[in-house]
Amino acid sequence: MGVLGVFVKESNCSAETCALLRFGIGLFLVLPLYLLRPKHKGFSPQAAISGIGIGLCILFYFMAIQGVSVGIAALLPATGPIFATIGEALITRRCPPLRNCLLMLGALAGIVLVCAPGICGGGEVKYYLYGMLSGVFYGVYLLLNRLIPPNIKNMQRAFWQFVAGFLVLALPFAWQTDPFAPVHDGSIQWPYLLCIGVFQGYVVMICAAYAMKHLSAIRYGTIAYLEPTVAVAMGWLVYSDEMSVLQWLGVLMVLAASVVQSLLPAKETPLKWRDTVGGATGN
Repeated sequence: MGVLGVFVKESNCSAETCALLRFGIGLFLVLPLYLLRPKHKGFSPQAAISGIGIGLCILFYFMAIQGVSVGIAALLPATGPIFATIGEALITRRCPPLRNCLLMLGALAGIVLVCAPGICGGGEVKYYLYGMLSGVFYGVYLLLNRLIPPNIKNMQRAFWQFVAGFLVLALPFAWQTDPFAPVHDGSIQWPYLLCIGVFQGYVVMICAAYAMKHLSAIRYGTIAYLEPTVAVAMGWLVYSDEMSVLQWLGVLMVLAASVVQSLLPAKETPLKWRDTVGGATGN
């Protein structure tokens, strides 16, 4: 996922088209596997809602890439685990462990160090807002994955996430007057679009479905901070994005938080779909 921003830029295609193709190609690849395994059939509302979350997350992430560097665009959705942690705490009525809170705060401080120079330097605020919206919907994705029952197979949850993500992205795609018009001078680079759908779509969603089945939202999310760290490095290497000392310090803080979190022993408490209903109704 760390190279996704580079692929989107190099595809020379709009954010809406890249996002829809990411889910469309993934759905095309996962559909035969879903149909050939009868035990994987059945509707999962939690997986579908989480699919809407990750679909909108990807859309706003791609929109942010249009106005900020690849690294910063990838760091802004990394606020998602914070929103997921707040939601999980409200559902379970339990405060997360102090160590996890400190790691999250450290990673958040690193993100601030990376983003602040761009905002203070006159960057368009709307692109940073797109990135923050991406983080909100990423949080929805993380939290809803925790609520998917353990008896739901990985292929089943991935299938419904692809379906829901594809459907929610079809509307902004349809609004475009010419969805396959190049964003800049030149032509559409289809090899990059295919890679976005196959590798950052199908492969990533299958791996994420498996990982989310065994990890809490905060643990998975903090480990996933490796993604924006790679994106920052790719932006520096491929596009020569200038980085100050404080920005590099922020990247190192994010990386340190993800590594420490991955090495700590996990104490997971499974969430249940009825917990959300009970938490919302006060039962």
